[in-house]
Amino acid sequence: MTDPIPHNRNKLGYLISVVTHPLVVFLPALVIVLKKAEPGEAIGWLVLIALVILVPAFVLLRYVRRQGRHTYQREARHLIYLIFWLSMVACAILAVLLDAPQRLVFSLLSLCVWVPLQAFINMRFTKISIHVAVVSGIVMALILMGELVTLPAIAAAAGVVIATAWARMVTGNHTLAQVGLGMVVSASSVLAAFALMSLWNPL
Repeated sequence: MTDPIPHNRNKLGYLISVVTHPLVVFLPALVIVLKKAEPGEAIGWLVLIALVILVPAFVLLRYVRRQGRHTYQREARHLIYLIFWLSMVACAILAVLLDAPQRLVFSLLSLCVWVPLQAFINMRFTKISIHVAVVSGIVMALILMGELVTLPAIAAAAGVVIATAWARMVTGNHTLAQVGLGMVVSASSVLAAFALMSLWNPL
């Protein structure tokens, strides 16, 4: 499958892509996950995760760009997935060892399952929309954690996923198949992590 080259000519699509960027939605989602924790504990986890996951991600993205490569190139994503997964595993281990809230462990476990699956498909077949995967995963996780329970809330969340998918296509970043894979892979990963948590320590 040929990977498209982004053109970002659609201004609304570009704006939606900026707002739903994985590094933008990541911390607000964690705030919701940690809302039942004590304020000091929640802040501590937010800072730790930002240092272990987001800082290496920013540094790596900068490194990739300085090498003259772009994240829309499938080959440029291999190292990004590897570093992100190692950071995620480190956070998950720390969360278990430090007796973090189960909702946080579940969220980190979901990412630990998702990243290698997405990386494998990226390496062997086609790139997958990380934007759509992250937003879809967050929505699925919030539903399973009981944060999205009413029909209007679920419909609004689904609308955000659809808008993100549309934005990634109209800006030339992904095909319909690639955004569809993002939804399927992330939702499946969250469900798998939820099943594992249910066997170990239910939410």
